[in-house]
Order: sequence, then C-alpha cells, then structure tokens
Amino acid sequence: MSDNLVAPPGYYDDGSGRQRYWDGRTWGEYAAVGASPSPTVDPTTLTYSTPQAPAGGGTPYASVPGSSLDAQPISASATVPASSKSALGIWALVLGIIGVCFALIPHTSGFGIFLGVVALALGIIGAVLKKGSRAIAGTILGGAAFVLGIVFAVVYGVASAGSSVPVADSAAHSSPVATPGRSAAADGATPGTSSAPVKKSSPSKAAAPVGTAAQLQALVAAKSYLADGQGFSQAGLLSQLTSQFGNGFAQADAQWAIDHAGADWNAQAVAAAKNYLSDGQGFSQAGLLQQLTSSSGNKFVPSQAQYGIDHSGADWNAQAVMAAKNYMATGMGYSRDSLIQQMTSTYGSQFTEAQAEYAASQVGL
Repeated sequence: MSDNLVAPPGYYDDGSGRQRYWDGRTWGEYAAVGASPSPTVDPTTLTYSTPQAPAGGGTPYASVPGSSLDAQPISASATVPASSKSALGIWALVLGIIGVCFALIPHTSGFGIFLGVVALALGIIGAVLKKGSRAIAGTILGGAAFVLGIVFAVVYGVASAGSSVPVADSAAHSSPVATPGRSAAADGATPGTSSAPVKKSSPSKAAAPVGTAAQLQALVAAKSYLADGQGFSQAGLLSQLTSQFGNGFAQADAQWAIDHAGADWNAQAVAAAKNYLSDGQGFSQAGLLQQLTSSSGNKFVPSQAQYGIDHSGADWNAQAVMAAKNYMATGMGYSRDSLIQQMTSTYGSQFTEAQAEYAASQVGL
C-alpha cells in the first residue's frame, strides 16, 4: 500500500509532455529542449509517481511504498507572489518620498508623518519577504519622513506660538510705570486721569443676510446685474428680477434682494449715462436726462439721473456732431436749417441752438 506525499524537488512532466522543475512547493522553469535533467533522488530507494498538473491547479504527489504518512498539498496562496513583494517595495519608496516632501512643508507635517509610517510598514514587510533595494530604500525614506515630520511639526509649532503675542501682555509692557519723584504731568498724563491704555474696538464684520432660499438666489442675481456695468436703477432692477422675460422672482423676494444688495444708485446712474454717451447715437443733456428717467428707459429718479449726467464727463458738442452725422447718413437729405431744426426740436435730439449750429458747421453745412 502506498500513500501520497508531496514530490521532492526535481524535473517532472507537468502534463504537457515537457520536463518542468518542481521545487517542492511550486512549478518553476521548463528544462531546455534536448537536455536530460539528472534525478534529484535515488530511484532505487523511493519510487515516485510522475507529478502531474491536476485539473484544479493543485500540487503533484509522489507515491512512496510502505509509508503511513499522508502529506497535504501546499496551497499556492501560502506564498506571496514575487510581483506583490516588488509592489510593496515600490509603494514604500514612493510613499517615503512623498512623506518627506510633506514633512518639510508647514501645516502638512502631520500628513508627512502618516505617509512615513505607512511607507515604513510597507518597506519592512517588503524587506522581510524579499530583500529588495526598493523596499530597503522605502523603509529608510519612511523613517526619515516620520522623524522629519515630528521635528518640523515641533519647530513650526514653537515658531507659531512665539509669533503671537497676547494683547494683554503687550499692553502691560507698554503701560507707563510710576517712578518715585515724578509727577503725572512729567509722564505726559493729565493729573487726575488714568494712564491705563485704552482698548480700541475693532469694527465687526457685517453678518451675511439671512433669508429664504428664493431671497438669497434673488440677491445673487441682483448683485450680478449691479456689477455688470449696464447701470440699473432700483425700479429697473426690480422690473428685471420680476419679469417673466428676466428672472421671474416673486415681487417680495426681488425687493428683499434689492434692499440687501448694497447698491449705490448714483454710481449706477453714472454707469448708465456713460454707456449711452459711448454708443455713438449722440445724446444731448436733455435727451439723456429723458432717457435715464423714462419708464421705457432706465427708470432712475430725476436726482439720480442728473447726478449721472453731471459726473459722466460728456462733451455735448462732440455728441451733437455724432447726432448730426447720424441724421445725414439716413439719406433723407438735410439742409443746414432743417438739420439744426431737427437737432433742437423737443421731438428730436433736444440740443441747444449753439450745439446744433456747431455740429452743422462740423459736418460741412
């Protein structure tokens, strides 16, 4: 009767018809073609069945006559693949390098320490399983990252603590000390008053407005319109926010947003006035005021519109010339008198007589 034992190291047929080296645990390299590998055991002492590669990928067995021992197959999972060992060393090396970098940067030393510990652990495991240079280097770098992280964390912490001086201490050092024989007047203090330092109150930062989700969204839209340079009046902005062709906000939400937008309506009027003056139409002062206050225009109140005109830096003669050129380009055919009449009419451009005559002369009439 014979029992199954794991075959000893040697060359065997792996089931493909070719000789392959078996190291007692796993299959190795194939024998060279034409080579006759020498047996590793005395065939007269032990007789082994030819190891085969079982269908399930198990371990070959040899038959030993007279043996009462049953050897168990060694699972492939009992060993760590060489690629895994190499990967441990690579990861240890990479994490060690990154850990050293983070350890040297302020406020990230803690993360560098963490990476150093991970690299140290991976490097030690890799070095134990396979003494590779990457694993050893990763272990060294991981240890360096760990040590440097601790050292620089302490250094940065001490430097940060030393740079912040308590206000109470600085006030105590700056307060005058009474000296025998010296009067309060000699120290620059008025008799009967305290020489203690006066604590200055810093202005508190304005808290963000608290509103509903719809109100806050309307506020975002309102600030966007006010910042785009078109120049919105309060009424014009309300119309834009509530219009079905605009943002479609409810009236109450839009008004809340306008109240909390912090708009400077005079500055908005100046922006609107400058936009009209630069578009090439040619506006008179009266015509621009009408445009800025019209319900079909910008809807500024008269005082804001006048402020915008006064601070627009307009050259009314130049605006009159632009208007005159636009009229003559229509192809209607203007004489000097008819052009001046059109430019000064309340239904026309509303320039003054002097401005209209100047423009007519400049265009050659």
